[in-house]
Amino acid sequence: MKIIESRIEINAPKDLVWQVLLDLDAYPLWNPFTPKVECSWKIGSDVVLHVDMKQNQKIQIQKETLLWLKEGESLAWGITSNFPVRTERAQILSALSDTKTNYYTYDKFWGLLVPLVIFLYGKNIQAGFDAIALGLKKRAEELYLNAH
Repeated sequence: MKIIESRIEINAPKDLVWQVLLDLDAYPLWNPFTPKVECSWKIGSDVVLHVDMKQNQKIQIQKETLLWLKEGESLAWGITSNFPVRTERAQILSALSDTKTNYYTYDKFWGLLVPLVIFLYGKNIQAGFDAIALGLKKRAEELYLNAH
């Protein structure tokens, strides 16, 4: 198994950060790695990710499955098929205070082709996760400041 992860502290309440994560229509405003996500938020349903792997405006479509949704806390999707690579991508929020939130995301990879996937895409995935964390931070902090 291989794990790619990213973490950031956000100066906004956890509930607000959660709202930003669930507002798929606004992803193009802040998410450079997956500027479009299609999901019904029903466990077991398809999640269609429009991934800009190199953040160069060249979109790749990745179809995954919604694994869990713990209201206000975490969500995850992944590749669950018998394909030679399985994944679990989670995004987890924890309150550090009433106005500060920790955002943690990881992607776990299992299977025969993981070394090849990491060799080909690992640096881009890490850069993408870091860009998502920073974009989420900027978006949530902007919304929080504008509301107060």
